[in-house]
Amino acid sequence: MRRRRFAVGTPELAVVAVLVALVAGALLLGGTAEERQQPRTVVSAQRLARVERQVEEIRGLRFKRPVRVEVMTGAEVRAYAEREMSGASAQRSLATSGELMKLLGLVDPDVDFEQVNSDVYGEQVAGFYDPRRERLALVEGVGIDDATLAHELTHALEDQYFDLERLGGDADAGVVFDGDAATGETGLVEGTATLVMTRFLERNPGAVSLGDAFGQLLSASSARPLPPAVMRSLVFPYTAGQSFAERLYATTGDWRLLDNALRDRPPVSSAELIDPARWLRVERPEPVALPPADTGGAGWRRVAQTTFGEFDLRELLVDTLGEHGAGRVASSWTGGRLVLWRRGSLSADDCAAPCRSRDALALRVRVDSPRAARKLRAQLQRWLWATLDASETSPGSPVEEVDGDGLAELSVEGREVRVAMAPDAALLARLMR
Repeated sequence: MRRRRFAVGTPELAVVAVLVALVAGALLLGGTAEERQQPRTVVSAQRLARVERQVEEIRGLRFKRPVRVEVMTGAEVRAYAEREMSGASAQRSLATSGELMKLLGLVDPDVDFEQVNSDVYGEQVAGFYDPRRERLALVEGVGIDDATLAHELTHALEDQYFDLERLGGDADAGVVFDGDAATGETGLVEGTATLVMTRFLERNPGAVSLGDAFGQLLSASSARPLPPAVMRSLVFPYTAGQSFAERLYATTGDWRLLDNALRDRPPVSSAELIDPARWLRVERPEPVALPPADTGGAGWRRVAQTTFGEFDLRELLVDTLGEHGAGRVASSWTGGRLVLWRRGSLSADDCAAPCRSRDALALRVRVDSPRAARKLRAQLQRWLWATLDASETSPGSPVEEVDGDGLAELSVEGREVRVAMAPDAALLARLMR
């Protein structure tokens, strides 16, 4: 799969930071394939110019050059997505994403991620801005309201000044990826565009409601409901990003801080989106060490390593604590990392995800005080019991049995909470060192 940059038009799926739009976010990045488009019209030149002028006035920038508009049919969009999904790298990424989410109990074991991907991107994408080709792509027959058009034109305008293609991480970075930074950058760009869209609606209250415009931005194609964790991840960069943008705008009363963030210092964590004061204080995540890559030993290979952010931590706790409680506990986050090892192929037919007999996982989260670490450990214990159906292997033992097929253990080291899962006690002990 090609080198991949910031996904505008649809947010990152960052429940687990290694998930980058379930691979198919490539659809909304624009492609390396040079599809040949016949001239077609979805938005008139007059309407486009009218919305562009308002976007310029709200954003305080002027377009340097005309925005190129291309039209795709729904069939072309689906065919493009299928081509992007057919590569070996895309398939590995999707398999790894599914394995991690199922291991952590974020989605049910029977969730079909290829179907989720199709549901999100298959039929109802109204439009997207492609920074690679500097084009606004609109989908024929779906329709796009003026507020959503303003959102996408904001991406086009900011791309001309700040080069959006450089943001959002690199999907070909191998097994090591800074997914929480990608989430922060995504939230910044979606946040500024959503703020412009909100201001556009204030100027044009009769055009469409904010809820309708926001719904179109997040439209999915299937009548099947998306898994709640996936839906929360879709919404997060827009809502948290808008709050971040509003806070920075309010600090100076103009766009200067947001321009600075886009140009020089984008957020490097989901925590900065949740609490913009962290960005204002230049409060960066703390480094967190993980077991060495060869910890698994013979026959084991490291298949994924990523940052694990405040939003990811909230997702682990939301089912047992609710959104408010999970947010309160996760607010003590200062850093985190996650690594997955595998014995054998991820696509092994004889061990469906989550394959606890062949997977080993280490998660380490640093918080702001030893007291917060002890509290987090207690809540992660509840997560193990309630979400992963864990139980003590013997009275007083720190080791838990998970779903009957694997083992898990938690510990606190000062301000750091460690979680490990493995199929046997010897490997589990090595992961906890």
